[in-house]
Amino acid sequence: MDNKTTKRYTHGYPLVLLILLLTIGVNGTGSAVFLINPYPQHPQDDSITICWTTKQPTRGNEVHWGDNPILGNVTREPGFFAKIRHSVTIHGLAAGHHYFYRVISDSFESPVYSLWTKIPTSGPIRFVVYGDTQGDWDNWHMVQEVARAIEQETPQFVLKTGDFVEDGWNLTQWISYFNASPFLHNSTMYPVLGNHEKPNYLYYSFFILPGNEHWYSFQNGPVCFIGLNSNTPDRYRLSQYLWLCHKLRTHTSPFTIVFFHHPLYSSSNHGNSTFLQQIWGPVFERNQVDLVFSGHDHNYEHSLVNNVTYIVTGGGGSSLYDNGHSPWTVYSEKTYHYCLLSANATLLTFEAKKPTGVVFDSFSLPD
Repeated sequence: MDNKTTKRYTHGYPLVLLILLLTIGVNGTGSAVFLINPYPQHPQDDSITICWTTKQPTRGNEVHWGDNPILGNVTREPGFFAKIRHSVTIHGLAAGHHYFYRVISDSFESPVYSLWTKIPTSGPIRFVVYGDTQGDWDNWHMVQEVARAIEQETPQFVLKTGDFVEDGWNLTQWISYFNASPFLHNSTMYPVLGNHEKPNYLYYSFFILPGNEHWYSFQNGPVCFIGLNSNTPDRYRLSQYLWLCHKLRTHTSPFTIVFFHHPLYSSSNHGNSTFLQQIWGPVFERNQVDLVFSGHDHNYEHSLVNNVTYIVTGGGGSSLYDNGHSPWTVYSEKTYHYCLLSANATLLTFEAKKPTGVVFDSFSLPD
């Protein structure tokens, strides 16, 4: 386990989470010991970390895993103290491989799930991008509907363009999001901060991200992914801007995808982020970024500006906004949806899909 993971799960977070759980009156008995069922994080060529939360402190925590559902290998959580927030890093895996796993906490077993390690540059990938899932308004019904459709796609990983919950300080809402999103147990989530996360300890406690975690990059298959923080004050930070310029100049992947919360171009309620248009837009254009994903406006819009494709994907379950149309708009629609992508070394394909499976926008990009 790396230093980042160790620090997050053993220094302070479990105590604060326990206090919060007691405050909201959660208690666990019997097979319902899992408050948040296990989900994979931080995949590498030869390792991955499994995270989960129990309703009460547990001491005997382990992950059973293997390359088939029979499993056969066991990795135990280090440490001697009972806690509620758990993390186990599995080593000795093969790159681009599909594994199965389950978690046991004090004899209580989770279902068997699956995971993917990091895909080599030469390998094809299949992933989903979506955003804006503040589901309290309808008791998480539409979030569940979109999530079930994503689960059926069996993506290797998922990018989230922010706004998981209405109130980022509300632990109950976070628990509801995880419980409404069953694909999380089988696909690694890569999020960026939305404005509703109200950057705080809870967001960072749930996810293990590269770099400084406010902004970061990772490579999976033939794509370099760059996650930015478009919230104040980070959107104004020279350090993020210089890091972005360096990353775009120096990576060698066939394709580049950038994702963050506030859209540069939108014809809906929130509209354009004109500052980001002026600061980030020219950088995307100079470095021939293939795709830029954002959320914030709760609908779908596909735009093309100076040979850069921009997608607003804010239809993950929040109440929808009316869509609009501007000179840069290729297509827009007021609809719940997610974006399904696949890529190999020479071709990236894109489909915008409704929860019913209907494809309403699609295109492909050659290397």
